[in-house]
Amino acid sequence: MERTLFGFLYRLGSDAYVLPVVLVELLLIGLCVNWVVGVLQGTRGTRPLRGVLVILIVATVAVRVLAARYELVRLDLLYSYVLFGLAFIALVAFQPELRRAVIRMGDVRFRLGSAPQSQVVAALVKSAGYLSRNKFGALIAIQRQVDLTGWAENGTLLNAQVSANLLNSIFYPGSPLHDLGVIIHDTRVVAANCQFPSAESDELDAALGSRHLAAVGMSYETDALVLVVSEETGVVSLADGGKLTRYLSLDDLTEELNTRLAPRPTALSGGSGRQGARFRRPLARLAVVVPLTCVIWYLADQATSSEASVKVRLVLRHEDTTRLVELDTPATQAAWPRPTPPGDALEAPAAPFTVTLSGPVRAIDRLRFETTNQPLQMTWSLPDDYAPGRFSLGPREIRAIIENQREIGARGLRVTNVDPRELQFTVVQTAVLPVRIVPDTGRVRAVIEEIRPPEATATLRAGDLPPGGERFEGTVRAIFGNELADLKPGPAQVFEHVRLDRQIMVPYRSQPLTALRVEPRDVRIQLRVVALPKRIENVPVALLVSPEVFERYDVRRSDLNEWRISVEVQGEEAILDDLRATDLEAFVRVTPDMLPPIGQAGEAQLRTIDVTIVPKTRGVTVVSTRTVRVNLVPRTGGTP
Repeated sequence: MERTLFGFLYRLGSDAYVLPVVLVELLLIGLCVNWVVGVLQGTRGTRPLRGVLVILIVATVAVRVLAARYELVRLDLLYSYVLFGLAFIALVAFQPELRRAVIRMGDVRFRLGSAPQSQVVAALVKSAGYLSRNKFGALIAIQRQVDLTGWAENGTLLNAQVSANLLNSIFYPGSPLHDLGVIIHDTRVVAANCQFPSAESDELDAALGSRHLAAVGMSYETDALVLVVSEETGVVSLADGGKLTRYLSLDDLTEELNTRLAPRPTALSGGSGRQGARFRRPLARLAVVVPLTCVIWYLADQATSSEASVKVRLVLRHEDTTRLVELDTPATQAAWPRPTPPGDALEAPAAPFTVTLSGPVRAIDRLRFETTNQPLQMTWSLPDDYAPGRFSLGPREIRAIIENQREIGARGLRVTNVDPRELQFTVVQTAVLPVRIVPDTGRVRAVIEEIRPPEATATLRAGDLPPGGERFEGTVRAIFGNELADLKPGPAQVFEHVRLDRQIMVPYRSQPLTALRVEPRDVRIQLRVVALPKRIENVPVALLVSPEVFERYDVRRSDLNEWRISVEVQGEEAILDDLRATDLEAFVRVTPDMLPPIGQAGEAQLRTIDVTIVPKTRGVTVVSTRTVRVNLVPRTGGTP
């Protein structure tokens, strides 16, 4: 449960756009929930609403948190069926409320009401007094924002000016229009003898008749204000919002009509006792709306969850800097090559995984976009209790490690599967030892005048060192690039950044040790060139063809320009100064082993052959190699 809450908080703080989006979603859901609660308030749907709220909260806490934490898959499946069952129960239990909500879907109030003309109120009050004294039953609906045309069309259309005499005539017991209701809009009597929707009998006093049920039903499904006069008692009542206010005097009726039909209605009645209720009701509404909004948002957030498989590179480090983590699965590392900077192998290894994640669609889509061209990078720092040795982790441990990474927790995601399902690594102890720097000038003869710094430090595996190996005298090469190629003997030159190799030569080994790290990575070297290789141009290359080849093929030079080559030689300066192209013998041999098998000689064959260069003068060494190309053209009359 803590991880769920922390994951949600991480999501809010990790991305700047998440918090505004969540607030907007909560606001919109809260407005809808508040509207639904307002529709259900005071009706028989209130109790089922409370029951659904309790079931949702308990089920969500029990399933979405506990089942996700302890992998209760079956409980999670049953919960999905419970949600479908709750939806079906809601359709049955809230059927009247849903019908009312659909009818009032278009009830968007741009103003709270329209002020009726004073003569309309006066006509209603005067008619109510007459009908009440004579105990003539009456039912009058005053249209406000919701259109009542649908009910008016079922009655007798009048479209007459409102007056007390007209209303008295309609509801006179001998009139054919007196049985049902009258609809008034603005200052006109739209229709009479209209059938109003009836409220459920269990929501009102059993002593009330059909007129009162129709009055409450009309005010329940619309925003109409309904005036009803009892035929048995002559009691004047008003129905508004599904609630019936009875025993109104003519003065009270006048005040109620003016108040409820005014553009800015005030409280239904004053009094200090009602002032506290004005604050308690909003608080009670919030106590229902806020938790229900949060539960609905959470269910929607979980319902919109998705799954995705992404590439993950888990970098392994050790909290102890003298210990190194090495992966024991070279095949997986080869599948995901990691560039290693020159002179440093202590770059933490990265274990590749294909991780299946589940979570909100928004977070999954963003993660997919971020990992389109590169894997998700995360780092696991091994605690100190991982002493030098070999370790193997299973899928459960790997999932726990990846889930605890901030890159996953910040998005509110959960790991459902990992591949490969095993991670093997070794923790090794390292040692840092001094080494001497030896510049490698290649074929260039040079005198080293200064190296700064004069020595380096190499980080080696402690297991590679013999007992007392900390006193060994190792050497490391300083490797030049092409900086020396164009230099000539003369004054000293300074090279600022000469890279140090990681191969450490030690006296007790014929093979060098590979250092994990060499520091510094480059040095400053000052040297003076003494001698350079000499290039001899236009050395002719002779073509020697064996008789077996000559019988089957005509050997032709591919490019005549290739058969005069340049050769680099080394030696004493006095000898090199007098060396000429004729002092070098260059040739190639075409032998039978270069030919295709007998019977496969079809088209011309192109061969690239190494040139053999032999100096005719002692003390001269050839330091370059060359190749030439020949075409082997089958002879038509040769051996098949």
